[in-house]
Amino acid sequence: MTNTNTANTDTNTAVLATLELQGADIARQWKAITKGDKARFTQQTQADGFDMQLGKLMVALSVECEGRIKSTRLADCGINVVDKRRRSEAMWFVNNEVEAREFIAKSKKGFTSLSALQKAMAVADKKASSKDDTASTDKPEADASPKTSEAKQLPTEFSKDEIFKQLIKVCNDSGVDIMDIAEMLLREADAIEADASSAVAEAIRHSKAS
Repeated sequence: MTNTNTANTDTNTAVLATLELQGADIARQWKAITKGDKARFTQQTQADGFDMQLGKLMVALSVECEGRIKSTRLADCGINVVDKRRRSEAMWFVNNEVEAREFIAKSKKGFTSLSALQKAMAVADKKASSKDDTASTDKPEADASPKTSEAKQLPTEFSKDEIFKQLIKVCNDSGVDIMDIAEMLLREADAIEADASSAVAEAIRHSKAS
């Protein structure tokens, strides 16, 4: 007579061994996928790589269109078929190339995509800001509250480049597409221009009436 308990134990062992083998094979495939992604990322971010070419073209089109790149212009250049997020990431990488490459060089694990790089840099910036805030909070009260006459005055004016860099950083930290902000700004500019035109027309009408 077959021992039922022994048979069940053998079956369970076989199933476990099968699952372990499946898991080992999946792990092997994942390592190969990750390695391939890292290799592609390195290649695509080289000076003549895909993302550098795409980013430089996006920057050139942005300058040409004074910020907002029209969809028709993207189609003219044939890059309308490239994912919108990839275009935005490539443009970000070119605009922040020096800082990004320094961050990549310091990374121990490396990166598999621009999305992962952006996220890691945003986290690092947030941690650095938190440390700065903690350091300033820990200062003696005398240092934290200097006399009014000795207090350092904060700048009241910013250049266009400074505002642009801050806007890019805020968008990256918040995961917001800079192109969406650009569209909103252009709509606001159109509304302001329309109001100004209406005001001028009204002034002319009153002038003629008087």
